[in-house]
Amino acid sequence: MNPVQQALTFVVILFSVGLLGVFVYKLAPVLTPFMIAAVLAYLSDPLVEKLSATKWKVPRTISVIFVFFVVALILIIVMFFLVPALQKQLVTLAAKLPAGIDWIQSVVMPELVALGILPQDLGLDTLKTSLSKHMNQAGEVAKWMWQTLFHSGMAILEWSMHLLIVVVATFYLLRDWRKILAAIESLLPTAYAPTIIQITKQCDVVLSTFVRGQLAVMVSLGFFYGLGLALIGLNYSLLLGMVAGILSIVPYLGSIVGLGAALAVAYFQFDTLWPVIGVLGLFGIGHILEGMVLTPLLIGDKLGLHPVAVIFAILAGGELLGFVGVVLALPLTAILVVIIRELLHKLPSSLPISSKSKPSHKGKPSGK
Repeated sequence: MNPVQQALTFVVILFSVGLLGVFVYKLAPVLTPFMIAAVLAYLSDPLVEKLSATKWKVPRTISVIFVFFVVALILIIVMFFLVPALQKQLVTLAAKLPAGIDWIQSVVMPELVALGILPQDLGLDTLKTSLSKHMNQAGEVAKWMWQTLFHSGMAILEWSMHLLIVVVATFYLLRDWRKILAAIESLLPTAYAPTIIQITKQCDVVLSTFVRGQLAVMVSLGFFYGLGLALIGLNYSLLLGMVAGILSIVPYLGSIVGLGAALAVAYFQFDTLWPVIGVLGLFGIGHILEGMVLTPLLIGDKLGLHPVAVIFAILAGGELLGFVGVVLALPLTAILVVIIRELLHKLPSSLPISSKSKPSHKGKPSGK
C-alpha cells in the first residue's frame, strides 16, 4: 500500500469513527437498553461458558436461564434488603452532620487556631447552611422522582419496556455470543484480521480483569468491611463498608478513607478503646486480604496501570464526562494502553534498517 492509499485509508477510518460517534450520540436513548444488555452479557458469558463446559455438558440455553435466575435473585436481594438499609443510614448520617460541624467548630477549631495550624474562619457556618439547604432540596428531588417514576402510568410503562428490552436482548446475546463473535471476525479484512484479533484478545483480557476482577474485589471488600463493622457494633457499618469497597478501585485509597471514617465514628459512638482497636484490626486484616489474596487472585498484574495513572484517569474522566466518565475511565485507559503497547511493539519492525546496521557486502580484494 503506497503512502497515498495509506493516507486515504486513515481519513476513511477517522470519518467512519466520527460518523459512528454522531450516530451513537443521536440514538443514545434507543441504544442505552442494548448497551446495558451487551455489558450484562459480557459479564455473564464466563459463567455460561463454565456451565456449558462441565462434565454434564449443560446446553447453552439452559445455562443462560440458570445465570438469569442467579442474577435476578441477587438483584432482588439488593433492591429489597441492601437499598432500604443503606437509605436509612444515609438519612441518619445526613441528619447528624450539622451537629458534627457544630462540634468541630466549637471544640476542635479553637484548639487548632490557637496552635496556628488553621486560620480563624474556615467558613463552616456557610458549609452548614449550604448542607441543610441541599438536604432539603435532595428530599424534594427524591419525593418528585418517586412520584414521577412510580405514580405515573407512562413512566412505569417506559421503565417496563426498557427492562423488557434489556432482559430479552441479554438473553439472545448470551445464547448467540459465539455466533456473534464469529460473524464479526468473518467481516474483518483478511490482511489485518490476525492483528485486530490479537489486539482484541488483549483488550478482552484487560477489560475482563478490570470489570470482573476489580468488581469482585470491590464487592468482597465492601462485604468484609461492612460485616466486620456491623459485628463491632459501629453505626453506618453498611455505608462505611460500601465506601471502602468502592474506593478500593484506587490502591490504598479505600483502606485509608474507610479506616479514617470508621475511626471517627467509633470515637464518637463508644466510650472505650476496644471498638477503636477492633476497627484498626479489621482494616489491617482487610488490607492484607486485599494485597495478598484478592488482588493477586482476581486481578494479578494484567491491568498494567500505575496507581497514579488510575487516579489521573478517574479525575480526567469525571472532568470530561461526569459520572459516566468516571465509570468508563479505567476500561478505556486500559484499552488505550494495550493499543499503544502493541503499536510500539510493532513499530521497530516497520522502521527501515539504518546504514550502520546494514550488513556489509565486501567485494573482492583489490590486490593492492
